[in-house]
Amino acid sequence: MAIPAMLDGQEAKYSKKSSTYRTRTQTLLCVILLPAAATVTTDVWFQSAILSSTFFGYDLVLACTNVSGAFLDGFFSDWESGSAIPSGAKTEALYLIANDMRAFYLSTYTSWAGMVGVAASMAHGRSSVLVGFMYILLSILCAFVAHGLGSDFARYISSPGPITKKPYVARAHKLLHQFMTSLLCYILLSYLYLGGENIEDSDEVGDKKFLVTATPRNQLAVSTIFAVLGANVGHILANIISKSLKPSLIPMETLICNALFGLLSLSLNAFKLSNISWGESLILRGFAINFCGAASLFARHASDNQQLYAKKWGGLRQTGINIAANISLSSLVFWVAFEIEEWVQPGEKRRGMVVKIMKILEKRRIKLDGRQSPP
Repeated sequence: MAIPAMLDGQEAKYSKKSSTYRTRTQTLLCVILLPAAATVTTDVWFQSAILSSTFFGYDLVLACTNVSGAFLDGFFSDWESGSAIPSGAKTEALYLIANDMRAFYLSTYTSWAGMVGVAASMAHGRSSVLVGFMYILLSILCAFVAHGLGSDFARYISSPGPITKKPYVARAHKLLHQFMTSLLCYILLSYLYLGGENIEDSDEVGDKKFLVTATPRNQLAVSTIFAVLGANVGHILANIISKSLKPSLIPMETLICNALFGLLSLSLNAFKLSNISWGESLILRGFAINFCGAASLFARHASDNQQLYAKKWGGLRQTGINIAANISLSSLVFWVAFEIEEWVQPGEKRRGMVVKIMKILEKRRIKLDGRQSPP
C-alpha cells in the first residue's frame, strides 16, 4: 500500500531518508509472515472462540475483526505518513513496519468480501434483506469511527516535537527482528495446536475426492498460502490501478478491488450449486475465503473515508459519495450472494429472484418434455 497523501492542513513531521530500511530477506519475511500471522489469528483462534462460545457468532466476530482492523489501520497510517513522531525504539519500530502492517497484515486480517458474504447469509437466515444491508452499513460506519480513534491514539503516544536525528533506528531494527521471530514461532505453535484428524466423516463428505485431504492442519496451510497470495495480489493491483487512472472524486482502486474480489469470493457457493460436496474443497475454500478476503480492501476503504472527510472543502460530501459508491457495488455482490444462498440452502419458502426464474424454466422444461413424449 503506497503512503497516502497528507490530508489538507497536515505535514509529515517525520520522514524517511531513504525508501527502505530492510534487506531483501527482511522484505520477503514481511510479505509472507504478516499475512500468515493474520490468517492464524482469524482462522485458528477466532474460530476456536466461536466454537467454544454460545454468544459469539461468525457475523459478530467478523464485524469486530473488521472494526478492530480499521482501528489498527488508523493507528499505523499516522506512523506511515509521518504525522506521528517516534519517541523511542519501540515507536520507531512501529514507524518502520507501518507500511507492511497495513499492506499485508491488515488487508488479510480484515475482509470486505467476507462482510458482504456474511450479510447475504444473515439476510437468508433471518428472511430479511434489510438485515444484510444494515450489517454492511453499520460495519462501514463503525470502521470509520474506529479508524479515527486509532489515528488519535498514535498521535497520543508519539513524541510532542519533531526529531531531526534518528537515534533509535539500530534498536528498532533489533526489535523488528525479534518481532518476526515471534511471529514465526506463533504460526508454528498454532499449526501444531491443530489436530491431524479429518474434519468431516467419510459419510458426510460425499462421493467427491479432493486433491488435499480435509484436516485442520491442511486447511490452515492452504488458507495461509492463499492469504499470502491474496494480500500481495490485492496490494499490487490496487497500486497499478491507482497509478493508471487519473485522479478522481473517490479512490477508484479500492472500489474496483472490493467489487472484483467480492464477486470472485462467491465462487465457493457457485460451485456448490452443481454439487454440494464442493463446499469441502480446501483449495476452493482457500481461494474464495482467504485469497479474496485478503485481496479485498476493507481497512483501506476506512482509510479512504477518513482522508476524504478531513479535506477542508467538500470532505463530507466526498466521503458520502465514496461510501455510497462502495455500498452500491456491494449491493450487487450482496444480491448475487443472496440468490446463491437461496438456491443452495432453500428455506420453507424460496425468495430469491433467480430461484423463481429457475423454477419457471424447470416447469417449462417439464411441460415441453411431456408434450414431446409419445402417448
